[in-house]
Amino acid sequence: MTISITLTQPQAKVNLKARKTMSGDVMIFDHPDFNVVISPSAKKVLALAKEQYGSHIYAAQSRLFDYLSKHGVVDPSSIHGGNVFGSLEALLLEVEEVQKEDVNATQVAIYSVAKFFQSEKGHYDDIAKFDAEWEKEITDPPEDESTALGKVPHHARQGANNSFPGSTGAYGLVGYYMEESQTKEA
Repeated sequence: MTISITLTQPQAKVNLKARKTMSGDVMIFDHPDFNVVISPSAKKVLALAKEQYGSHIYAAQSRLFDYLSKHGVVDPSSIHGGNVFGSLEALLLEVEEVQKEDVNATQVAIYSVAKFFQSEKGHYDDIAKFDAEWEKEITDPPEDESTALGKVPHHARQGANNSFPGSTGAYGLVGYYMEESQTKEA
């Protein structure tokens, strides 16, 4: 089956937090967990973890490459871990000779990444909403879930641990000697 595509003008525009490198790579920073680099010269898409690593980051990167492979942007057999820790990469598919003038693989990849981010937005909005509600619940609990203790005075030193190093900290004597005020109370 042959499919004929004729494009004369750009069919869509997307707004992304992106930057072009000196080598011509496009770096996209919109996702909260990872950055995407699309390299036309290497014909590669790379997803790099931002600040943290873990199974949830890998799962999000994996969903990206599943999306890109299902939409015919990357070669599914080339998806693998990159040479940077916490990264995944895949090769961009080649554009057929018939469509070379009309279809730009880099633009298709950028558009597809933007569509993936749009599909994930609801999930990350729900996480942000949950975090905000949880923080509000912890810092300002409702009246029926809190106690009225009033002001509780604090002592200069509490418990058995001596927070001031010195002679009592040597030889395992931490907490052995008590302050005078504590011995009088006991």
